[in-house]
Amino acid sequence: MSTVPLQYESFDAFSPFSDQGPYRAEDYWQLPEGEPCELIQGRFIMSPSPTSRHQTIIVLLSELLLKSARQGGGVALCAPMDVVFSDDTILQPDLLYIAKQRREIVKQRIEGPPDLVIEILSPGTERRDRLAKLDLYARYGVSEYWIVDPASQLFEFLLNEDGRYVVLSQANDEFQSPRLPEVKIQLSVFWKEVTERLA
Repeated sequence: MSTVPLQYESFDAFSPFSDQGPYRAEDYWQLPEGEPCELIQGRFIMSPSPTSRHQTIIVLLSELLLKSARQGGGVALCAPMDVVFSDDTILQPDLLYIAKQRREIVKQRIEGPPDLVIEILSPGTERRDRLAKLDLYARYGVSEYWIVDPASQLFEFLLNEDGRYVVLSQANDEFQSPRLPEVKIQLSVFWKEVTERLA
């Protein structure tokens, strides 16, 4: 497995997809329960409802991560689950995985960076997932970040090295996490099952 440095822009809190603010965690906790919203550097960011394809991918990846959790003693969760990075940044990744030795961050919410975060792209979230969240996940110490593109049926596997992500390239159809050995996926089988479940 080889790595390639990733070139990306830093997120600007005053970018076009930012709401008013600044807000803090105490403001976020006052939102109605179930509100599809994240707090990104003091700004409330709303999310559109997911598609059936998006949800199918979440279900299949949840099954994969739950199997990994049973094998390795970790914790696998899916959205909506608040991950508290700081007083002005609370995110809800599509899926997350926490290794056995770091289970103490699992409280009423996740208090700190998960070991693995997975985001599934959609037209309404792609820019945020590739810019804002990529930058924040790297900065706050999320060890691995997977970006899933349903349109092109591609996974991007990113590994955090000193606060920046590098792209991991896999030599074959199966990808195994370099830092979470119990987490692995056979890509062709995964996409075939997505197609079959939506047929």
